Amino acid sequence: MKSIEQIFGKRLLNSHFNTSYPLNPKDWTKYRSSNCLSFDGVNELSYYFHIPFCQELCGFCEYTRIKCPNEIIQRKYLRVLKSDVDIFTKKQANIVLYGFDLGGGTPTALSEENFESLIEIYRETLTKVSVSKDFEPSIEGTFQTLTEFKIQKICQSGIKRFSLGLQSTQSNVLSLNNRTKTNIQDADNWMKYAKCKGIEKINLDFMYGLKRQSINDIHFDIDAIAYLKPEQVTLYELRTNMLNYSNVTDKDFSFQFYKTIYDKLIKLGYKAHFGQNTFSKNVSDFGVSSYLRNRMLYAKPYKGFGISAQSMNNIGISYNVGKNSKNLTNIINNENYADEYTFILPKQELLSKYIAISGYYGRFSLTIATEILGIDSKQYFDKEIRFCLDNDLLTLDNGFLHITQTGFRNYGAVFSLFYKKTDL
Repeated sequence: MKSIEQIFGKRLLNSHFNTSYPLNPKDWTKYRSSNCLSFDGVNELSYYFHIPFCQELCGFCEYTRIKCPNEIIQRKYLRVLKSDVDIFTKKQANIVLYGFDLGGGTPTALSEENFESLIEIYRETLTKVSVSKDFEPSIEGTFQTLTEFKIQKICQSGIKRFSLGLQSTQSNVLSLNNRTKTNIQDADNWMKYAKCKGIEKINLDFMYGLKRQSINDIHFDIDAIAYLKPEQVTLYELRTNMLNYSNVTDKDFSFQFYKTIYDKLIKLGYKAHFGQNTFSKNVSDFGVSSYLRNRMLYAKPYKGFGISAQSMNNIGISYNVGKNSKNLTNIINNENYADEYTFILPKQELLSKYIAISGYYGRFSLTIATEILGIDSKQYFDKEIRFCLDNDLLTLDNGFLHITQTGFRNYGAVFSLFYKKTDL
């Protein structure tokens, strides 16, 4: 039997231990079910619409997406999406939504007519459910695909949070990843227009660890944030499992990237604890939409609609048709985008998934872990907790285990100690 010290030491050298779970899709093969994931009796959840169309196909992106097709194909996709939503909402009674995100892909890559249809589907869906007090829907987009019409439609829908991807401000970094640089003045103009029309929170996405990205490039990104003044900033580290990406930044260098960004954002007035990838001017919103808050922090169930969208309840996880397909154009012509892969998971697997997702926030709740396992998680993980506390890898505060600066250098190895105990 290996000791925790031996397991941790071995995982320090394995870059696949990060915030992805399962570590290998084949790990869940034995849990696969031929049935769709049932939400019978589940009344409190979040919705997610996946729009898999993009103006550009970025080299670092791990999500299911294709080059934005013509308007006829866009329209076909939205018709099936609406049909799937209608069928689900008719079957599920008394739904209370905690969150609702429209993502992708790039929802704003749709033509104006089809984007208006997407917003109408969203608005119609809301008429069939109730919403929680902290309900805060969100939509994703890119500056290159914005129009005044699309922003007006977003604001008319009542969506107040808008998440926009910049990833980097440097042409030399973006061009290596098949992405076009955004003019910062154009971004500022669009953000001001969105705020004028009623958007309350704008989040900007940035990445670190990209090919040939330097600390100096990061300083330019921080300057852009200081100029644009978004309410929220989300950081994404390029991970080794992103499309089998082989050119990965050294862990120590990646740590310096994060620390540089963290220190600068804190000085700019953003709130976050070290190891968190979401930053906000408002400490109470955690820097994310209510969909992500409830999924990432509280392991609440969610239902995904559209090609490859993920869903989760208290017994398993499913992925809609198209998750691993290389020909999405054909799949768009399906009559529905139902579950293709359903996994009925043991409690330890559900807990591992929760911990991996919470790793983005740099902490996880022992209370939630106890609810998932059905036993006292603090007692169950006693050895792991003591090892992490003794080695300054985690701190324990109000029932949450927080990553430390020491632990964040190898956050994947730290959090994975709380995955299933097959190594012990």
